[in-house]
Amino acid sequence: MLKEQKDAHLSRAMTMYGDYLLRVCFTYVQDWAVAEDLVQDTFVKYYEKMEQFREEASIKTYLYRIAINNCHSYLSSWRYKKIQVIDYWSKLKSLSNNPEKEVLMGEMDALLVASIEKLPTKYKDVLLLFHFAEFSLKDVAELLKLPENTVKTRLRRARQMVGITLLEEGFEYGSDS
Repeated sequence: MLKEQKDAHLSRAMTMYGDYLLRVCFTYVQDWAVAEDLVQDTFVKYYEKMEQFREEASIKTYLYRIAINNCHSYLSSWRYKKIQVIDYWSKLKSLSNNPEKEVLMGEMDALLVASIEKLPTKYKDVLLLFHFAEFSLKDVAELLKLPENTVKTRLRRARQMVGITLLEEGFEYGSDS
């Protein structure tokens, strides 16, 4: 493939899917700057491996798979874990008017995030894509190359596992505390 053709394919892919990939990556990492970096890495990998793309799936699905793999790699990296500790410490130090309430709210948020992060990857992916990236069940199925009923089952099981974890940790639904 000629360089001009590769450049044209890349430019078209960036225009068509850049915003969608950014939202997916943000759903995973919850930081716009990092999400932008991950999307950029996605397009770099796409450009480098463009000749290997066999067109067994759509370009959109291929790019989403690369982006999700980039997110998984980032979230399991030492750098990410270090940033999380620093952010948590900063939040604790900056508590203002009602420290007790802020700590409780932070603990509930942290508990929810922790319960989602404890999920096996196959459940976490479905949950994040459906609830946070707001993909339809059909889109999640296409993206993950799964039957739609499998996606429904995994979504139900993920919700159950998160609910069980929250109950075990003492989280009460609808409580004001």
